[in-house]
Parts: sequence; C-alpha cells; structure tokens
Amino acid sequence: MNKDKLFSYHKWAALACLNHIQTAGEELYTREGSSSFPSIQKTVEHIIGVERLWFLRMHGVKQPVFERFDVSTIEKAKESIMLLHAEMELYFASLSEEQWQESLNFKNTRGDDCENTREEMLFSFINHASYHRGQITSLLRQFGKEGTLLEFYYYVQQNR
Repeated sequence: MNKDKLFSYHKWAALACLNHIQTAGEELYTREGSSSFPSIQKTVEHIIGVERLWFLRMHGVKQPVFERFDVSTIEKAKESIMLLHAEMELYFASLSEEQWQESLNFKNTRGDDCENTREEMLFSFINHASYHRGQITSLLRQFGKEGTLLEFYYYVQQNR
C-alpha cells in the first residue's frame, strides 16, 4: 500500500477518534473503566508516546526514551498528535525509497535487540494505534456510548 495514503488514514483515524470522544462527552475522557489502561486519556497518552518512540527509532535513535505529551484535555491531545504528525510528514517527505527500505537496529522497550525498515516501523505504529483505538471503543461502550467507525474502509469512503 502507498505509505502516504496509509499515514493519511492514520492521521484521519486519530483525529476522528478524539473528535468522537469529545462529542460523546469530555467527562468520559478521564473516567476510569476496565481496559489495558485505566482511562481513555491514559490510552491516548500511551498511543502518542509510542508513536514518538517509533519516530525516534526511524531517525536512528537506538534506545529512545518514552516522552509524555500533554493530553490533559481532548483539545490538548489533538494539538499534541497534530504537531507530532506534522513533524512526521516533513520527515517522511524527505526520505527516498531506499531510506524507507533501510534496516535500522534498536532496542525495544523490554531491551531486546530489534531490526526493522522504516516502512515496517510505519506500519507498526499505525497498527499499534488501531489496536488501542479499539480499546477506546470498548471503554466508550462500558460508559454507555457508541464507538465510531474508524476502519480503513470508512476512511476511503469519506476521502474519495
């Protein structure tokens, strides 16, 4: 798949998810439920932090440190993710196809030695975020709200 289209989908899904939560009610953002993380806010903090880890790995940082973003409100979370995605877009546009296919060595969060191409890293953090957006939908349902349709199919339908 085209990397630009895949990243465009990812940006759309991230904002669509946050917009949906905001529509459902800002108070749900910090409410505790039963999931991998205690709240939607903590899940969003994790998603953005992991994206930043992958982005640093794509730059050749072998063992990046997890960074915490200000996600104290949905608006601040949207601002944080949009700034990170803008930085990513600039970097991605500078890469040649050979650089996308270059293998980079790094240590994962458990300290294991790993190797991936930048293209594989891109897919990894997009897949990771999709997984956690599913958990956000589960939390919303626990709170009596509906999730939103964020699959690639819906992105394509809205962006033809």
